[in-house]
Amino acid sequence: MDKIAIISDIHGNIPALETVLADIRQRGIDIIYNLGDVVGKGAHSDLAIDLCREVCHVIVQGNWEAEILRVSDRPVLDWYAAQIGKERMAYLRSLPYVCDFWMSGKRVRLFHASQESVYKRIYAWETYETHRAMFENTSFTGMDEPAPDVVGYGDIHCAYMHTLYLDHKILFNAGSAGNPLDLPLATYVVMTGNFDSQKPGLFSIDFIRLPYDIERAVEQARQVRVPETEAYAVELQTAVYRGRQKK
Repeated sequence: MDKIAIISDIHGNIPALETVLADIRQRGIDIIYNLGDVVGKGAHSDLAIDLCREVCHVIVQGNWEAEILRVSDRPVLDWYAAQIGKERMAYLRSLPYVCDFWMSGKRVRLFHASQESVYKRIYAWETYETHRAMFENTSFTGMDEPAPDVVGYGDIHCAYMHTLYLDHKILFNAGSAGNPLDLPLATYVVMTGNFDSQKPGLFSIDFIRLPYDIERAVEQARQVRVPETEAYAVELQTAVYRGRQKK
């Protein structure tokens, strides 16, 4: 039986990433899929890219990668682009948007945010129809591949799983390894089954939640003077997005 790890939304948080990768190694998992947003928000987008390039089987592009690659007049994005450097920027530009594979007879599709783009945000409380649309082939996902039975994504930083019972499909969000906004714990997914097999068999999805050194991540951000450091610190400490914090 094979196990693969699915990580997402690291956002330059090296203490969280190191904790997650150590847990993945301890479980003997060799294949890691990365759902994007490796960069931004945290102290070390550059190191996060380097680590993920070294260990990840596939990395898909997220909205933060897309934004940093765009010509922009936003100083915040310029700060991260300068830290990342030209060679890493070229690497980010080469990343795919979507990854498909077989697992125990199920076609699995992974992307950052939705079947339409890296920007369209889909939450757990959307309608059945909206969730069902995540399984459609589009110009973004590719029209010629088999439609997926399982879709996994990141972007919203909140882990969940739904079974679309009318269509016998599974939708899950891998949560966030480096900037969780549901619980202040680094989160990733372990998928178990027969990798690269179209034959039906055992299939499971497990969510892994890990404590990590949040204050170290905050201190690293302060040391390098990350833009909007204090708002970022509150997000890590409370797992509440700064746009919806209580006043």
